[in-house]
Amino acid sequence: MTRSAPDPSNVPSFLIKQVSRELSRLAETQLRPLGLGMASLPVLEAVRQGKATTQAELARLLRVEQPSMAQTLARLERDQLIRRSPDPQHPRAQRIELTLLALQRLPQAREILNEGNTRMLADFSVDETMRLTSFLQRLSANLDRTG
Repeated sequence: MTRSAPDPSNVPSFLIKQVSRELSRLAETQLRPLGLGMASLPVLEAVRQGKATTQAELARLLRVEQPSMAQTLARLERDQLIRRSPDPQHPRAQRIELTLLALQRLPQAREILNEGNTRMLADFSVDETMRLTSFLQRLSANLDRTG
């Protein structure tokens, strides 16, 4: 007897991807006038928070390949959202700093993302939101452990 494939609307990984795609689509539309996108926000926030200051650190922190990070940084530099300068301790590395333009736009971008979360969770109680967050954190931890 042949098993039929499960209905995607009942598969957690499919639903997570679908929700992620929709949130990204909505956010991209609203971030575009600021000259920002979903791929650049984690980079800008990591630099703003002092979590990473070089391309290698950013790639490691955000779990992306070096070539992808290089492309993202090149776009951010072209758009005058970051500037690079030589790292005095590592001659081959460059330090990444946010420009005033990035610092001015990030609060607006965070507000756009907060509005998206509020919209997404509109019918959820505080307890449901906390449980959902906990479940998603556990899913992420499970995936981290399995490589």
